[in-house]
Amino acid sequence: MAELEATTPVHRQRIDAVLSVKMALVGLLIAIDAQWIWATDFVFEPGSAVKVVVVVSGLTFISWLYAVRRPVERFQVLCAETAVLLAFSAAAAVLSVLVISSNMPLIDDRLITFDAALGFDWRAYVEFVNARPWLGQLSSMVYVTSLSQVALTILALSLLGRTRRVQHFVTAVMVGALVSILVSALLPAAGALGTIRPPADFMALNRPIIDLAYKQAFFDIRDGASRLISLDQPQGLIAFPSYHCTLSVLTMMAFRKVRIWFWPVLVLNLAVILSTPIDGGHHLADALAGILVAFFAWKMAEALSAAVEGRRSHRLLASRV
Repeated sequence: MAELEATTPVHRQRIDAVLSVKMALVGLLIAIDAQWIWATDFVFEPGSAVKVVVVVSGLTFISWLYAVRRPVERFQVLCAETAVLLAFSAAAAVLSVLVISSNMPLIDDRLITFDAALGFDWRAYVEFVNARPWLGQLSSMVYVTSLSQVALTILALSLLGRTRRVQHFVTAVMVGALVSILVSALLPAAGALGTIRPPADFMALNRPIIDLAYKQAFFDIRDGASRLISLDQPQGLIAFPSYHCTLSVLTMMAFRKVRIWFWPVLVLNLAVILSTPIDGGHHLADALAGILVAFFAWKMAEALSAAVEGRRSHRLLASRV
C-alpha cells in the first residue's frame, strides 16, 4: 500500500493555498468568456451550465464537510480538486470555441511537411489500421478512455493518500489545457483528417471516433456559421497540439513511482497516443506537440507548488520575527 502523505495544519494550509490559486484562475476564465461573448455575436446557452453548477456546488460542499466538520484530507482533496477541475473544464471548453473564431491562417501544410520529414504518412498509417478491423476497434476503445482516466487518476491517488500528487496532476491538466488553447489560437490547425479529407469509403472502413462531420464544427466556427455555445455537447476541436496526448503523458507521470499502477497506465496511454492519428484525425506533429505540452505543464505545476510553499514559509518566518 502506498505511504500516506503527512496531514498537518501546515499541509492543509498548503492545500487551501493551491486551491485558491486554481479558483482564481477559473474565475478569470469565466470573466474572459463572458466578456468575449458579450462583445461578439456568440450566444451561450445558460441551461447547459446548470448541471455543472449543481455538481461543482455539491462537491464543494462535501469538500468543506471533510475539511471542517469531519476532517479527512484525502476525501477533501478528492472532492475539491474534482470540483475545481470540472469548473475549469467548462470555462476552458467555452474559451477553446471562442479562440477558433479568430480565424488565424491554418498551419496544416507545414505540419504535413514536418510529418513527411519524419517519414510519417497519415493516409498510410490509417490504411494499415483499416486493413485490420480488430486494430481499429482497439484504437477506438483506448482513445475514448482519456477523460475517464483523468477522473480515475484523481480518485485513485486521493484514496491512496497521495494528495500532493493529486493537486499537482490537476494543476498540470489545467496548465496543459491553457497552453493548448493559446497555441491553437495562434497556430490553428484542422488536423490531418480535416485537411486531407479522404473519401467516404476510406472512412467507412474503420469508422473512427472523429469523422469529417465532427470536424465540420471547427470550420463552421471559423467562418461564422456556428455561434451557439453549449456545454451539453462539448467537443474537442483543438488539433494542434493534441490534448489527448497531453492528458496521456500527464496521467503516466502522475502514476510514476506508484508501484504496480504505473505499468498498466503506461501501456494504456502509449496505446492512446498511437490512436490519436486514427481516431482523432491528428498529424504526428500534433501528438508530439501534445507530449511537449505535458512536460511543460508538469514543470509549471511544480513551479506553482514551490512558489506557494515558498510564500507560506516566508509568511510563517515573518510571523515569528
